[in-house]
Amino acid sequence: MLPKVPPAAAHPVVSPPTAPSGSAQQGGGTADEGVSGDVLFKGLPESWRAVVLDKPTPPPQPAQNGGKSSGATAGKAGGAASGETATVTNRVLIPVPPDMGIAAFQSANRFLIVVDNARPMDTSALRGNGIFSTLTVSTLAAATLIQVQLPDTRKLYLSQQAEGWVLGDQPPPVTDYDDRRVISPRPGDGGILYPMRRPGRVLSITDPASGSRLFVGTSTMDDGGILSLRIGKGYEVWPTTEGVVVAVQSPEISMRATPDGPLLSVDGKAFPDEGVAVYASDVDLKWLGLQDLPPEKLRERLHDAFLAAADSDPAQRFEKRLEEAKAAFSAGSGTEARGILTVALEDDPEEANRPGVLFLLAASELVAGNKEGASLLEGPWPDSQKRAVQLWRGLYLAAEGGHEAEAAHLLAMDVDRLKNYPAPLRDMLLPGVAEEIARYGTQDDVESLENLPSGSAYQLVDAFRKLRSGQREQAYTLFSKLSEDRDPIVAEKALEERLVMNIASGKTAPDAAAEQYNTLMPDARLAGREVQARLQQADAYMRAHAWTDALDAIDTVQAGTGDAGDKQIPPILMQALAGIAQESSKTADKGALLHNAALIKAHLPGLPDGPRKGEVMVAYGKMLLRLGLPDEAADIFSSAVPMLATPDMKALAGEGLADANLERKRPQDALKALSVTDSPNLPDASRAARQRILARIALATGDQNKALALLSGDASPVSLDISARIHEGRGEWSAAVQDMHQLAASEIPAKGPLDADMQALALRLASDASQAGDRPMLDWVAALAGDRMDGDNARLFQLLTKPVDTTLPTAGPESGQ
Repeated sequence: MLPKVPPAAAHPVVSPPTAPSGSAQQGGGTADEGVSGDVLFKGLPESWRAVVLDKPTPPPQPAQNGGKSSGATAGKAGGAASGETATVTNRVLIPVPPDMGIAAFQSANRFLIVVDNARPMDTSALRGNGIFSTLTVSTLAAATLIQVQLPDTRKLYLSQQAEGWVLGDQPPPVTDYDDRRVISPRPGDGGILYPMRRPGRVLSITDPASGSRLFVGTSTMDDGGILSLRIGKGYEVWPTTEGVVVAVQSPEISMRATPDGPLLSVDGKAFPDEGVAVYASDVDLKWLGLQDLPPEKLRERLHDAFLAAADSDPAQRFEKRLEEAKAAFSAGSGTEARGILTVALEDDPEEANRPGVLFLLAASELVAGNKEGASLLEGPWPDSQKRAVQLWRGLYLAAEGGHEAEAAHLLAMDVDRLKNYPAPLRDMLLPGVAEEIARYGTQDDVESLENLPSGSAYQLVDAFRKLRSGQREQAYTLFSKLSEDRDPIVAEKALEERLVMNIASGKTAPDAAAEQYNTLMPDARLAGREVQARLQQADAYMRAHAWTDALDAIDTVQAGTGDAGDKQIPPILMQALAGIAQESSKTADKGALLHNAALIKAHLPGLPDGPRKGEVMVAYGKMLLRLGLPDEAADIFSSAVPMLATPDMKALAGEGLADANLERKRPQDALKALSVTDSPNLPDASRAARQRILARIALATGDQNKALALLSGDASPVSLDISARIHEGRGEWSAAVQDMHQLAASEIPAKGPLDADMQALALRLASDASQAGDRPMLDWVAALAGDRMDGDNARLFQLLTKPVDTTLPTAGPESGQ
């Protein structure tokens, strides 16, 4: 909510400096004839005057494209070209060239835009409807003045585009207005600096609503404005939508332009800030009670607040305790602030309904290291404070983990604000904030990390910046240097990152790297990074395909740190479980298969439902089928189907469920499983697999002819096996031998040992060939198996494949069995 401006009678009108020759006449009349025919539109109060006080040296260079493109839709909607204005229902384009600066603010019921142009603009097309029907424009020799009468409490919005600035009564489309820049003032050389990327001129005007003398600092780029009212000695810094507006009561206050932005001074010199001008947000100044004081003064403030709270009467006690908590917070003691507030709220629990009290409590919990209590920082908060709370929401997301990119962006938007926090609080928060931005921010976010303090913690940030910008060798050198730093936290992080780079470059093998992480763990625990180090160790184990070791590392995180890594664990845990399942699909060791299935079963409950979990469950279900547990497999497949996102994966789960139901002697349930997971665009491999399952269903229901028809032309091992079994059951030995011949040729290798399944396949072909009296086939399979059969299998195989001795009596009917 913008502050109410006192009525004009409360402030005497301060005459501005004399306007230069050729300036407009007072009031709503026409301009002097010497002003090239410029027209001063009627409707402005007679008290209005504007002159240029100062402009930056060197002057700003014109922008290439006029700044941001947000709001371009508005300009195009009305068909406006450069230098013209398009009007739509709720937006109007103001044609400001890119070398001109503007400031925008509200005074009483007027929204004002001051353009610092020194040459006329064509505003003949500037027309509006609705709220903009009251828009008036005055072109003076030194400025262009635009006013909109506000009929209610609605808010107006500004955004920059190539043709100028778009003013609307709704946020601009395709942009997040809460994500725009704001001006974060800071102590400068000679006063309070209001930083801008490309500042405009500084003007002196008289406010038409209150009569106050105003200093107006304009910006040629969309740098945002001041979030909240600041009242200093002899001046007020007003909330703005763009630029800086200072209402001046003392003749000693001055403002001048600098290449970095407007500089507010007293008699041209720096002045005690009194903790009010630097903090451009009510969240900082009022809710958190921050003050721009040296550390010893902060301690004195805390001591005085403690005494005041102890001596207070019951009616004032909560407010005094609140001031004490704010003093403790400014001094960097979140634990003490939380304790003071907790006791105060036990006595006055209704005070927790105040947003400022709740916010201070949540921020104190965060500084004290309690993430659960700090979750209150997520809000909701009043609309007027949404932009101001983004910094602390970013701090909470960074501490919670799992939202790295969002946290980095929120922090980058306000890192300059954080730089001006009281030293104890700033030194506690800024290194971690800078590191978060350097690690996870976009390139635009990383650009906010200019002018950081000195020290190894910020050298570490510089190393991450170099790494992100592709300067890997320079980053590696800096990480190596910092790995021997005196600060154990900095050293651990540098060692950790150097090891990651060594794995990526191949300097260190994954299995060796995984073991090296063990030597890092004590320092990682000290640095508060045991979770990250353990998860990186798990990643190294997975690169080495040591899936069980990776799972052990993940389990150590969960067992030793509670929920500290719960946002980061599920993705890497799913990766480890998927690796175990994939490895299990290749093993014939039933003991290993049982062990791995038990591992997956134990970890499944810890995974959030979703497609990735569904994929792990499908693999686990197949393991259960191989273990001869169709009931358990059917339950797993049934639970997986709703989680899966793609038709291919749903079909795979449906096939597994159908297999399980066939094992359970439930062919109709198997048919239903295929039906509900079918899709018209399944790949050929999935279609063929489903045909084979349908053939098994037909066989299970006694329709052998349908089964054979479904398998016709399919030479896969499963299809050949089913077809051979049907022919064997019918006594059609020649057909069975034909199927088994193809199956043996594909499944029995020419060399090497034969496992139990291969030996059983050779015996089966020999039996079928014996029944068919197919001597050539018996000779073929005997040559293929050779002497690789074991024990009883070898003896039976020799009996089946032994050539018939024609000198002996003919064998009995059992000889071919």
